[in-house]
This record gives sequence, structure tokens and C-alpha cells, in this order.
Amino acid sequence: MSARLLLPAVLLVAAATAGVGVLAREAYQRPAVAQGDQVAAPGSGPSSSVPRSAQPGSGTVQLSVDAAQHPDGQRVREVLQQFFDAINGHDYEQWAKTVTAHRVGQTPRSRWLSDYESSRDGSILVHRIESVSQTRLRVLMTFTSTQDVAKAPAELQADCIHWRVVYPLQEERGALRVDLGTEGSTSQFAAC
Repeated sequence: MSARLLLPAVLLVAAATAGVGVLAREAYQRPAVAQGDQVAAPGSGPSSSVPRSAQPGSGTVQLSVDAAQHPDGQRVREVLQQFFDAINGHDYEQWAKTVTAHRVGQTPRSRWLSDYESSRDGSILVHRIESVSQTRLRVLMTFTSTQDVAKAPAELQADCIHWRVVYPLQEERGALRVDLGTEGSTSQFAAC
């Protein structure tokens, strides 16, 4: 190719690349479609605007735009909403319907009721959902809990805690359920 044709060819390729980049940016910046307050605006973590006196904040499970765009985003939000509603309502039977049989077997009713008797969870935001397999997901999320100091983790005796956790979700009996797994062992937490 002659030098005379090289410059126009390079300019044409650069213009086409810029055009594709603009289209891609628009596609990825479109807000996810969801009902009500189920999708959090980027950079507006639920706990960031909740005053200390109003912690733990709303019990509504929200999805980041990224999580809402995952094919299982709505299913994840629904099971986690039931899971946290059961904790906030201190309803073991309802909670047991949101977790795997293995987790129910590892969590006797009397211990669960004792552990969660003073708990309230809120400011719940699912940041990311990762598919581990066709039947297992990894859910990265944050939430805030309030509880009696005596019921707080031994490592952080506080009445209000901001949590950063990874929950494994497993397909079981045709529905997603919160499972036990090594993913959950990486929890991070700090006092409010």
C-alpha cells in the first residue's frame, strides 16, 4: 500500500474504532430495568446515607447495576429478600425455606433463635453475582446489622456492624438457596 493511501486508511480505522467505543459505552451505561428501589444507583451504597441513629437502614435488598444485569439477578434478589426478612422477623421456619438442606442440618432451631434474637439487618446491597457452575452462584454483598453487643461476633463486640460478605447460592429443589461454603469464610466487618 502506498504512503498516500496509508493515512486515509488509518484515519478510517480510527474513526470506526471510536464509533464502536461510543456505542459500547452507551450499551454498558444503560440503567438496569427493575421495579421500585430494587436497583441502587452507581456509587450510592445504601449504608452510606443512613445516619447512625437509623441503622441498619432499609431491609430491602438492592442490586447494583452489574448484579441486576446478571441472568439470575432477580432470582438472587428474591431469595435474599426472603432470607433477610426471615432474620429480621426472627422466623426460623421461613429462614429454613431460603437455605439448603445442608445448612438447615448444620443450624439447629434453638441455636438460630438464640444467635439472631436481637438481630436486624438492613442497607443490603448485592454488588456482584458470579456463576460458579450451572447450579451454583457466588454473591458479593454488603449489609449492616444491629444486635445486642453480647450477640456480636467475638472478634468485634459492637451493636452495629457493616458487613462485606460472599454468600454461595445453590440450586436445590428447583430454587436458589443460600448455602454454606468456603466463600462465606471470607467475611469482613467493621463497626458502624
